[in-house]
Amino acid sequence: MVNPPGFDLRDLVGVGTYARTPFVIVSNPKHEINGMNDLISRYQNGELSTFAGKERGGVDNVTALLLKNKSGYDLSWEKYVGYQGSGPAVQATISGEVPACISTDTAAEAAVSDGRVDAVTCLSSTGTNVFPDLQSTTDAGYPNIDFIGQLQRGMYLPPETPDNIVQSLTGALKTALQTDHVQQWSENTGNVIEYGKPSAAEKAVQRAFEEIPNNVDIEQVRKNA
Repeated sequence: MVNPPGFDLRDLVGVGTYARTPFVIVSNPKHEINGMNDLISRYQNGELSTFAGKERGGVDNVTALLLKNKSGYDLSWEKYVGYQGSGPAVQATISGEVPACISTDTAAEAAVSDGRVDAVTCLSSTGTNVFPDLQSTTDAGYPNIDFIGQLQRGMYLPPETPDNIVQSLTGALKTALQTDHVQQWSENTGNVIEYGKPSAAEKAVQRAFEEIPNNVDIEQVRKNA
């Protein structure tokens, strides 16, 4: 939406979904932030003002704007700092350059495990295998934002692709995900491998296009990116 590719993503034909990567929010331990309620309170009372994630105009930036503007969250940060990846954003949180950031769960795992950052919340309603005890925002009573609170990874084909090709690739995708190699990699890394039907891949795109513009000024994001 921020950088249109020259065609409508909603016209693509889904092959299937193959993975889900939850986003989490982590913070510098010196702030001793305890959950989403506490995080929001710190920003609303002015104790904290800067929030971070991946580059401006990217999915983290859009998520941060949604958290700021969506009723029920109102995470009132004043300045967003974008970094070239979740790793650098987490590192900036460790150093105290920023107090908190959005990260994929896997990118934050090492820093959380050795206490360099605190895991505050998971933005996916289904939680995270990396931090199984971390409370999700929906469990804390906040609105479901799965359409952007997790990366739903999918495969797609051009419009009007013949059904037999779609079915062939869908079968290949499902088979590949069930192999011992892929399953072992998932277990070792914490990356969630999940097969979803072609309709699930298409629904993920449709939902994003329905929900995000209702909560984020995409044109303003483009101007500021």
